[in-house]
Amino acid sequence: MKKNSFTKSLILHIRYPWTAICLLILWVGLAIMCAILSLPAEQVIELVYIAGAATLIISLVGFRS
Repeated sequence: MKKNSFTKSLILHIRYPWTAICLLILWVGLAIMCAILSLPAEQVIELVYIAGAATLIISLVGFRS
C-alpha cells in the first residue's frame, strides 16, 4: 500500500510540476527567511500556520483534477 501511495504522489508531482514548485519555493523560502532573520519561536509558529494555510489553498487549486 505504501508503494501505491508513493506512486500516486510521484504522479501528482510529475503531472502538476508548477504547483509542486510553488509549494517548494514557499517552504524553502520560509525556512531561509526564518534562518536569516533569527525570529523568535512564537513568530516562527505563526508563519508556519500561515504557510500551512497557503499550502492548503495552493494544493486545492493546483492539484484539482
